[in-house]
Amino acid sequence: MENQTNELNSPSGLGVSKQNHVATSFLDENTGDRIIRLGDVDFPPRKVWMKTYGCQMNYHDTERILSHLKNLNFSHTEDLDEASLVLFNTCAVRELANNKFYSQLGELKHLKKKKGEELVVGVGGCVAQTEGKDLVKKFKHLNFAFGPDTIDTINDMVYRTYAGDNKFSVNTWDRSSNFSIETKINHGTPQAFVNIIKGCDKYCTYCIVPYTRGRERSRKQAEIVEDVRRLVEYQGIQEVMLLGQNVNSFGKENGERISDLIMELDQINGLEILRYTTSHPYDVSDDLIAAHGEAKKLSKHLHLPVQSGSNTVLQRMNREYTKEHYLGLLEKLRKAQPEIVLSTDIICGFVNETDEEHKETLDLLEKAQFDFIYSYVYSQRSKTRAAKMEDFLTQEIRKSRLHEVQAFQLSIQEKIRSTMVGKTYRVLVEGANTMKGETKWKGRTNCNRVIHFKGPEDLNLKWHWVDVKCISTTALSCQGELLQDLGRRLQ
Repeated sequence: MENQTNELNSPSGLGVSKQNHVATSFLDENTGDRIIRLGDVDFPPRKVWMKTYGCQMNYHDTERILSHLKNLNFSHTEDLDEASLVLFNTCAVRELANNKFYSQLGELKHLKKKKGEELVVGVGGCVAQTEGKDLVKKFKHLNFAFGPDTIDTINDMVYRTYAGDNKFSVNTWDRSSNFSIETKINHGTPQAFVNIIKGCDKYCTYCIVPYTRGRERSRKQAEIVEDVRRLVEYQGIQEVMLLGQNVNSFGKENGERISDLIMELDQINGLEILRYTTSHPYDVSDDLIAAHGEAKKLSKHLHLPVQSGSNTVLQRMNREYTKEHYLGLLEKLRKAQPEIVLSTDIICGFVNETDEEHKETLDLLEKAQFDFIYSYVYSQRSKTRAAKMEDFLTQEIRKSRLHEVQAFQLSIQEKIRSTMVGKTYRVLVEGANTMKGETKWKGRTNCNRVIHFKGPEDLNLKWHWVDVKCISTTALSCQGELLQDLGRRLQ
């Protein structure tokens, strides 16, 4: 006998399903399990395994997907063998992430052969946006593919698959002028990613993001503020990361500014730390710089990707600023907030980079004094303008320059990190690691440095706020001593 409880509306939109169904639930008389019925398809309790590659935006998207899937009776599992549904959230920007995805997707054919039709496999994210149709054709064990703009219709796609429609790709763009969402939290931690803008209008010559994420569109400031307030008051969120491919462009179409958003979020009681990423140097305004000195909850860390220290390379990249302009921004930021810690991205061996242009990047590192960097060799991406440029550099040259940049930076940050010794930091404990039989907790400082420290053996410190004294550093790690446990919320 059917026992209807909560009605669950299946997401519509973007031409994914031909009709909207209302979900009902009932208890299975034999097992006692709660069954979700959507249309003429029953969804008993199942497990979903999900692998995420790439940027924080992808991890944010994964949270949304998992949250939606709860409405179809799926719970998250870390054990691949338990899964009835396997999803990949892919990244097309970095070659390493791309290669890992293809390798893991290929290996999945063995599990599919073992489980048969009981296992459904889907691929989402940026690779699916550009290559979805080809993926579905190439990999026989892949059921469906979907682009980033369709993630809120994941339940429609899963329903469609279980209803018997197989081997499809959906990469429709959401072309509505109003970008409005509610942040979905699935992980149960006090940290949250909050998307404030999607897409990018910059069209850097090496970057595929505008082709996978579309043009820039911002949420309204009032909606974001209420979204964060709800997360803090009702879900215990204490640390928020504002996300966007170019967060500094936030609000342009609505006459709003990220600096005003930061100052308003700074007033929310219970919010302890506010961060944002990723920034484009061209859009770092004086009012945003001022916010770094005025907002009490804004992290004293800024990740500001420069990509190269050569003006001629920056021109070929279409980055819209010069080395001198970039260094001027760092000077202004350090004046507004003397405690700020800065980091960046570096692409080594961009198309036709000369020895002199490479040396200009080393000079930038010396002048900028970054706390840390993310560095990569240039990897060609189809559909980008850089992919059409004639290129004489070899991978050997690129790798050699990458190693030189990394070694040079390590010597810089070893000196910078040494100044931390003897200072006390308040950190939110994120977890523990065990190496060589010794377990240490780790927490992230306000300025985004990870400190490892030992705690009482009988006390679980995860998600506690603690005061830690830094006792030693290397270029890549900081060791601390626990001074005070403040509990799961600041007192």
